[in-house]
Amino acid sequence: MRIAVAGLISILVTCGAASAADPAVDIAPDVNPERFGWTGFYVGASAGYAWLKDVDNQFPVPLHDEGDDWVFGAHAGYLHGFGNFVVGAEVEAMRLDINYELLDFIKVNNSVALKARAGYAIDRFLITGHAGGVYATTNVDLKDWGWVAGAGVDYALTDNVTVGGQYSHFGFDDFDGTQIDAKVDVLTARVGVKF
Repeated sequence: MRIAVAGLISILVTCGAASAADPAVDIAPDVNPERFGWTGFYVGASAGYAWLKDVDNQFPVPLHDEGDDWVFGAHAGYLHGFGNFVVGAEVEAMRLDINYELLDFIKVNNSVALKARAGYAIDRFLITGHAGGVYATTNVDLKDWGWVAGAGVDYALTDNVTVGGQYSHFGFDDFDGTQIDAKVDVLTARVGVKF
């Protein structure tokens, strides 16, 4: 009997020592869950409103004109995250279709913008600025490159669907050699799919 009790005590001591050597199980909740990742390719669509103003300097008294209309477009790009900082590039095509008020037979048709993006992510929120070049066309066969700059905010509804808003300013000096200096302000709502 003493041998059986001694054997049982020996087994219990051995099991206790073995379990003491095991690492402790962490039962504390995860207080720093992984943040949403903005790295990846994306495509999307946008819709909004745009305001056009220009000054035609070829007249002795410069001719001022303007116009505005609803706009829509599509975009595609790539973002890469470095911690909370995000950088990337985007191409955006817009259907502007803006008629001038005074010279109403002239219309600014389309634009294509190539933009560098940089910003700061707070989990599923992303705040960015952008800058680059923009190419615009008209219905009277005038077309030219200008510059674009602006800012936007995006929110990831799911791991693959984003929504947001963006403001862009286009600037054109001496548009297609016509002495027209033009600017376009574009405000859009955006929806995208992230891969």
